[in-house]
Amino acid sequence: MRLRTIPAAASAGLLLVTSCSLTEAPSSSGYPSQSISIIVPVPAGSSTDLSTRVLAPCLEQQLKATIVVENREGGSGAVGNGVFARAKADGYTLVSTTAANAVLPPILEGDVGYTVDSFRPVGMIGTAPVVLVVPKASPFTTAKDLFTAAKTGAVKLGIPGKTSVPGISATALIGSTGLQLTPVPFDGNGGTMTAVLSGEVQAGYLSADAAVVLPRVRSGEVRVLATAATEPIITMPDVPTLKSLGYADLPYADSFWFLAAQPKTPDDVVGRLEGAMKTCMTSEKVVTGLGKGVAPASFMDGAQVTTLLRQAA
Repeated sequence: MRLRTIPAAASAGLLLVTSCSLTEAPSSSGYPSQSISIIVPVPAGSSTDLSTRVLAPCLEQQLKATIVVENREGGSGAVGNGVFARAKADGYTLVSTTAANAVLPPILEGDVGYTVDSFRPVGMIGTAPVVLVVPKASPFTTAKDLFTAAKTGAVKLGIPGKTSVPGISATALIGSTGLQLTPVPFDGNGGTMTAVLSGEVQAGYLSADAAVVLPRVRSGEVRVLATAATEPIITMPDVPTLKSLGYADLPYADSFWFLAAQPKTPDDVVGRLEGAMKTCMTSEKVVTGLGKGVAPASFMDGAQVTTLLRQAA
């Protein structure tokens, strides 16, 4: 599995998910005629959760239906994604999930109740590059300082789960460099940041989301030493890339999360959802709420997200 950076991947040809779900789709006449549930398979307060809650009120207005956001955490996203995959393909149970949570658990853990083909993307919600951070009191002022220390002794590195994009990226970094970085998994970005600020770990390797990481960067609580993205990132243009520091060919540069329905959801229902999401994702209120650099520069529809998932699988 290789998650590529969004700009490069987005230029690839468009594909549509054609695999069938196990549940036949009912009639879509009058959709939506009841409340819609959006399952978030990660903890409350995570970037995926918070951005979904920014998007939900706008979707309510566009669809003229109540949107209920439900956190079904556990198993690196497998629990919530599994609940979603078993639901009726009628547009009333959606999921807001990350590419890593959609792709990795079936590969690493086997039968988790879904595969990447269980998702019919509606549109991209947000992206976040992987960054290396340390608390403000850290003796490491540059990534070179930290890596030099990791050549002679163990450095604890907090990650938001072993199968998260940062977790897999950290494994790749350690494997390619031999650095004595010890990954310590926590519950999402929030748990990882708490560990960094408390000194439980010496550094954090996590996604630079607008909910957890960027506010701590702006407040000065943490410093960003480097990014795994292959190009400087919008929100922190002066932060060096690991590639520029000599650590090239790392497979994981950023994470992204998206809204999806089941594959056999009627086309007109998916079209209705995609139209509503496009309006929301191009609205100033939603873009501002998601944060600079998190919302895609232009709306990425279901076909484009599907292309990215296929490349990740």
